[in-house]
Order: sequence, then C-alpha cells, then structure tokens
Amino acid sequence: MSVRTDLGIGVRLAVGGGRTAMTRLVLGAIGVGVAVAVLLLAASVGPLMQARSDRANLTTVSTEAIAGVEPLYERRVSAEHRGDGLDLRYVNAGGPSSPVPPGADRVPAPGEAVVSPALAERLADPDAADLRQRLPERIVGTLPASVLTDPHDLTAYLGVGPEVRASDRTSEVYSYGGFPVDESLDPTLLLLVLLGTVALLAPVFVFTAASTRIAGAERDRRLSALRLVGADSRQVRRIATAEALVSAIVGLVVGTGLFFAGRALAPEVTISGVTVNSADVTPIWWLAVAVVVLVPVLAVLTAQFALRRTIVEPLGVVRFAKPIRRRLLWRLGVAAAGVGLLFWHGGAEAGHDLWIYSITAGAALLLFSVPALLPWVVERSVSRVRGGPTSWQLAVRRLQLDAGTSARVVGGVAVVLAGAIALQSALYSQFTNLGGPQESQTAQNSGIELYPEAGLSAEAERLVAGVPGVRQVFTEGTATFVGSAEEDIASIPVYDCAAVQRLFAITDCAPGVVYAVGDTELQDYGLRAGEQWWVYEWDRKTKTTTRGASWTVPRVRSVPESAVSGDLGASARPASLFVTPGFVPDGTEGMVTPRIRVSVDAADQGVADRVYAALAPLSWQVVGVQWGSRSDDDRAAFTAISRGLLIGSVFTLLLAGLSLLVLALEHIRERRRPLAVLAASGVPTGALGRSLLWQIAIPIAVGVVIAIGAGIGLTALVLRLGSTPMVVDWSSVGLMVLAATVLAGLVWAATLPFLRGATRLTSLRTE
Repeated sequence: MSVRTDLGIGVRLAVGGGRTAMTRLVLGAIGVGVAVAVLLLAASVGPLMQARSDRANLTTVSTEAIAGVEPLYERRVSAEHRGDGLDLRYVNAGGPSSPVPPGADRVPAPGEAVVSPALAERLADPDAADLRQRLPERIVGTLPASVLTDPHDLTAYLGVGPEVRASDRTSEVYSYGGFPVDESLDPTLLLLVLLGTVALLAPVFVFTAASTRIAGAERDRRLSALRLVGADSRQVRRIATAEALVSAIVGLVVGTGLFFAGRALAPEVTISGVTVNSADVTPIWWLAVAVVVLVPVLAVLTAQFALRRTIVEPLGVVRFAKPIRRRLLWRLGVAAAGVGLLFWHGGAEAGHDLWIYSITAGAALLLFSVPALLPWVVERSVSRVRGGPTSWQLAVRRLQLDAGTSARVVGGVAVVLAGAIALQSALYSQFTNLGGPQESQTAQNSGIELYPEAGLSAEAERLVAGVPGVRQVFTEGTATFVGSAEEDIASIPVYDCAAVQRLFAITDCAPGVVYAVGDTELQDYGLRAGEQWWVYEWDRKTKTTTRGASWTVPRVRSVPESAVSGDLGASARPASLFVTPGFVPDGTEGMVTPRIRVSVDAADQGVADRVYAALAPLSWQVVGVQWGSRSDDDRAAFTAISRGLLIGSVFTLLLAGLSLLVLALEHIRERRRPLAVLAASGVPTGALGRSLLWQIAIPIAVGVVIAIGAGIGLTALVLRLGSTPMVVDWSSVGLMVLAATVLAGLVWAATLPFLRGATRLTSLRTE
C-alpha cells in the first residue's frame, strides 16, 4: 500500500471506527480546540495592547508652544456616573488656528458637546436625568471608535466660554497625539501577568498531549487487526499518524471557531473597568501560523511516542510485562531547573526581556514537573502497599502493573490544579497586600471630596448641603509651611470657625488657633511651639509656589476625642490637628488650598450622582473624588478574575474527567473476561466497583497533594521577586480540591453500569 492509502485508512478509522472512535475524536478535538483557542488568544495580547496604546496616544496633549498656532484651552475633569468613569474635557478655542480634539471635525462652541457613542447612549437613557442635568450641552458630534481607548468609554469634549482660561488647572494645548503613553507594567503586576499566562497555557499543552492518547487501547486493537491483514509496522505507524492528524485538524477548526466566538464577545467583557474592541483581538500572524503547524505536530509526536513501548502484532498487542522502573533524576531536574530560573531570574532588573523570559521559563518548568513527577510518585506509592480489603488489593495490584496510564491522564488534572492554586494565591496575596479582599469597608469609608475653583467653596458647600443622603459637609483647607531648612515641610488642615463649631462643638473659636484632637501633639507634624515657619504661597500668574509670610507656631488647644461629631464616616473624619484662618496677619489668600469633604449614607447607592447633579451649575469649576469607589472596583475586579479562573479551571477539569472516564471504560473493556471470572468466583460486584473507585481516587489524591505543593511553592517563588508577602487563598484551594474529589466520584459512578455489564456470565464465552 502507498503512503496515501495508509493515511486514508487512518482517516476512515478515525471518523468511522464506531462509537469509541467517535468519542475519541470528539474528546481529542475538544482538547485540541481549547488549546488552539487559548494559544490564539495569547498570540493576540501584543497587538491588543499596542492598539490600545496607539488610541490612547491620540488624545495625549502637548503644551509646548508652536509658532502660528493659537492654544486650545482644555480643562480636564474626571468624574463618575453610576460607578463608571467619565472623562470630560471642557475646551475653549484661543483662535481659528487652535488644534481640534481627535475625532471631532471642529472645536465645540460654548454649549455644544462631542461625545463618545457610549456616553450618547447613556444620556439618552430615560433614567439618566441626573446625568443630563450635569451635561446639558447640545450634542453636535460623536467620537469614532478609533480615538477611544475602550469601546465603552464615557468621553466628551464640551465647549465652554473664555472664563476657563483663568483656571489654574487649565492646560494650553498646542497639538494632540504623537506622545507615547508609558505602558510599562509595575514589576509586581508583571509577575502576576507572567504567572497567569504560564498557568493558563501549561495545562493546555498537557491536555493537548493527553487528548491524543484517549482510547489508546482500542486504537491498538484496530492496528493489530490491520497487521493481521498484511500491514507492516511502518504502515501501522502511518495509520496511527493519520488518526492523530484527523483529531488535531478537527481541533484546529473547533479552536478557531472558539477564538472567533470569543473575539466577537470581547467588547461585552469588562474586567476592572477595561474592555477591548473585537478588531484588537488579532493574533500576530507568525504566531498564528506556529499554532496551526505545531499543534498537529505535537499531536502526531504524542501518538508516535505512545507506541514506543508497544509491539503491534497480527494476533494482538504486546506490551512489556514489567515496565522499566521510571527514572527520578530527570523529573527532579525539570523542577530544579524551574526553581533555579525563578531564583536567578536572568540576573537582570525587573521588566528586562531576560528577566521576563527567565521568569516565564521557570514557572513553566515548575508546572510541567507536576505531570512529570506524578507517574513516578504514584508508582512508588503503590509499589510497597500490601494487604487490605479485597477492593483495595485489586486496585493496588492494577496500579502496580500499570500506574503510568492513569497518572498521565490525572497529570492534566494536577497541572490545572497547580496553575489555578498558584494564580489564585498570587492574586489573593497581592490584593490582600493592597488592602482587600477583607469585608467591604464602604460603610465606614463612604465620602466624597470636592475641589472647587478659588472663591467657590461656599457656593459648592451650599449646593451639596441639602442633597438627600448627605450627612455632613464642611470645607477643609490645606496650608503648607516650610521651616528654616528647605526640606522641613509641614501641611496643616485649616477649618473656619463655623466648621469648627459644627464638627467639634467649640463655641469660642478664635482666629489663628491650633487645635489638637485627643492625644495628638505638634511633634506628630514635625512642629514645636515657638518655632518660626514660613507659608508657601501660590502665585496664580506664574503658577509657582513662593516662600511667603512667616508664622510662629503657637501652643495647641486640646479638643477631647468625644467632642468630634459622630455623623461622619472614616473618610470624612476631620483632621486631628488643624488651625483656624488668620494664622498670618495679612490674610490667607493664595495660602490655603480648599477642598470640601462630604460624608454620605453608605447604603444610598445613588447619593454620589445626586451630589454631582446638584453641582451642575458650577460645571467644570468643581471636581469630585468618591472615596471607597476604587477599592470597591478593585474588589469587584478581583472577584471577577477569581470567578473566571475558577470557571476555566473547572471546565478544564471536566475535560480531563471525560478523558479519565474513557480510560476507565477502556480498562473495563480490556479486563472484561478477568472481571467476569472474579465475579463468577464469588467476588462481590460491589468489591469490584470499589476497586475501580480506588484506581481513580489514588492517582487523583497523589496528584492533588503534588499540585498543592507545586502551586504554593510557585506562588512563594514568584511573590518573592516582588517582595509581596504570600497569603494562601485556602478557600480557593479547598474548592479546587473539592472539584477534583467530585470529579473522581462522578467518573466512578459513570463506570458502574459498564462494570455490571462486564461481570455478566456471558462475558466468559469465547470462540
């Protein structure tokens, strides 16, 4: 027979070899498909980040004067609505040559707005009356997606009058774009990204290799039948290659379909407030070609490797009765190499290419050592076991004869567990280090800070005071002092007497008095009574600070802790040391930077939007920052990422469980006659069933132990590089262990009907 004929026979056997062959094809295609989809997604990360960076660069501004160009005055305000960020840019053209905002055909005139599609949709929402109150401008244009970093960005360019030019926070823009945004990641975050990439891709390669070996015994019997009709060993290997190629090619089609389906859904997925355009999810062409080529090659090599110790003869399949003892040295070498790379990390600084490659390779080797070590550990674990119940002895004896087959399939489960545990623990450690994911502190930390333009503090405080859900409003200024040495700097809050009376119940407030709450002392702020300091003054014309009037530090007046108003959250709690206006004789104009602190009802989800709507008359002249919203966003992002990891891990576990089920059914089919003999000899079917349970449970139990050790060890090594204390997320570890336990139980339960069929007396018949 020719090579083409041999390959054709392999294809027909793969697609028309009966129910078992079809099951093998489907499971193998799913395994390869998931691998291809994940690899194509990984190959798209670079173009995705570059596309986002390019769009972000379009809106960067240059304040360097250009001859012949009149500036565009831009006052940028970051706000929120329903917890989503608003990027509002109030603009006023200095003349006809002023630059035009990216995506707009002209500079919007006062009372006009050019908005993003998402913001236009939000403004058209009947329930968004509060947002329309804040942004009453007439929409004259829509920004194209090409100038928006995210498809759901709430961005607007709003035209205002020339009064915006007087603001200290207004920029004079001479051009847009051409100024690259620094996209470098913090080393700790980069470590998490690298660990996540390896943790997601390592199981893919393991499962790709394992999926091509599903139903291997059935395939070997078919190959022996071909030998019986005249095929030689080379033809048998070519036929096996064709079977593996069919599964790989179908998997490529499935994986490509999964990738494009996920690509279409990309704009609907939001993680930590970030979404992506579908067009950005485009793999690098040479990486996509590598995936298309290497996945079938890996499948073929795995299939050929599976036949290395199998002799396919015309009258059956012969395997070595006593396998050669597995060598431990090279398996430990894989783990040791991974640990060594993580300790060495290329000898380069964080973020360097060599640093990235060494960390990635080290994490990958450590994860790949899990399926490498598992067969050896299972073999050694059962080799010296003696005695026990009948079911236990039957299971142990079976594993003593062939522990590698089960361990290889369970290796996919173990590497999924190890990667998931490592990534979950790393995320949990980092999030805990940043203040989460403890129980939400929103109820204690709810508050809003407002930063008005000069002279508008009283008006802003008046507008906010009557808003439902607002508990307390007061203005807090900040005065900065410098000592005789320029490096001695102290910033002290400033409260007027009206605020002092409301917040501390002090009725005899006087100008220029320093108050200390509770045990607070001047020394806590680096001050001593009688010392001479100077006030930093802000020059609005030159926009610089200068050393101004002198100030002699007075003695403090104590305020008992019990006098502080109880109608305040932790974020709106007043300072423990403050001074009243009049601390210098000639007034404090330009010396105090005001902010308005608003304590709100934490249970009222819409209070922040009502506060911002109440401030609509001041438009760009006041900026708000909501306390607690960032931590809540981080907590939500952590929850979303953790949930996604758990779902992905459980899905991969289910695929591995299907492989394990097919393997268990193969074992029953192969040992149908011995099982029937045991049943006819008086061994209860229940004992045989329990032996199957032990055959499944023992490798999984060993794999779970190795996975926990490898996952936690990998987490410790990676976090060590970022100097982040390790905190193990034991709830996630327990959940993954529970999932593996349930998986073993489900596989065992699914094999019981087949076991009952195999132990019938009809299985003893022979011809």
